[in-house]
Amino acid sequence: MPGTGTATAIAVQPVAGLGAGAFVVPVITCFVAFAAVIGLIFLSRYGLKLMEPYLSKGRQTPNLAVMESVAVDQRRRVSVIRYGQKKGLVLTGGSSDVFMGWVEEGDTPVASPAPGSPPPGAAAHSPVSAQPMPRTAPHA
Repeated sequence: MPGTGTATAIAVQPVAGLGAGAFVVPVITCFVAFAAVIGLIFLSRYGLKLMEPYLSKGRQTPNLAVMESVAVDQRRRVSVIRYGQKKGLVLTGGSSDVFMGWVEEGDTPVASPAPGSPPPGAAAHSPVSAQPMPRTAPHA
């Protein structure tokens, strides 16, 4: 034990230089962690495929289905839906969705001509169709 007034020598450790291992280990750890996260993402994809029948069992509606769908323009679509034995038309997109009505089994989706109108082929031979359409003034 040194007494009071005696000088004690303090051993100073030299500062170790930063070697290559000081940078390599954290970089390798980062790459391994990144690979592990990517691997877990791919494994979760297959896990969800295996679990899908159990997860979607409560959401299945066998009576309701979309039979066909056609794009009207970039935003709107007309869809034929089936509910039980009935089929209906739905217009979706735009500002609101519209149910256009039920389609009977015998109905064709093409609009039929109005009663009393000439057949489609006879319109070219009609004297009325030979007259030019009147032009309207452009709106200012």
